[in-house]
Amino acid sequence: MIDLIYLIETYGLFGLFFNIFLSYSIFPTLTEVPIIISLKFFDSISVFLVALIAATLGSITNYYIGLFGIRKFFPENKKLKKAEKIFNRYGDLAIIFLTWLPFIGDPIILVAGTLKMKFWKFLLYSTISKVWYLGLIVFFGILIF
Repeated sequence: MIDLIYLIETYGLFGLFFNIFLSYSIFPTLTEVPIIISLKFFDSISVFLVALIAATLGSITNYYIGLFGIRKFFPENKKLKKAEKIFNRYGDLAIIFLTWLPFIGDPIILVAGTLKMKFWKFLLYSTISKVWYLGLIVFFGILIF
């Protein structure tokens, strides 16, 4: 596992950005721990904004992967099928309340792209999801430090 303290100390907010972007796009990594560690070195507003921008860009990446053909490469993927059922059942609420969950959030975002959800709507709902989730992480991180 990557030494997160070293990553944050050496690369600063860029290290946090890189970790969060990967976590919200193609490579699942921890998000909570690096955010909390970053609060030891940087102010909470900077940490929150960097995490929010990185998470949003990571989700946009997944949305476009879904939009431009994830099904061509993985037509029988069980996680995608499960996410599609959830998305069809809960629609927009799935984006707001479930995209931060490990193992189900990324497939739901891929499905949003696959089903051609309007981009502005996806961006709005996924940003709302990230604001409250990342805000909670930063809040609890502040309590720790």
